[in-house]
Amino acid sequence: MTEETPPYIVTNRAHGRMLTHAAAEVFVRDFDPVIADEPPSRGGENMGPSPLEYILIALCA
Repeated sequence: MTEETPPYIVTNRAHGRMLTHAAAEVFVRDFDPVIADEPPSRGGENMGPSPLEYILIALCA
């Protein structure tokens, strides 16, 4: 007998890979990857919002 997951339990998954010491490519569901990077003033190449900015985006959403 298998036990089914209750409908009120949701599992979210994401995975990523480091592109540079300050940038990561992150994959969620079947969307195009998103890039998180730091601005040049913090050692990044400004390829996308910083991880902290993504947290702010999530709070606004």
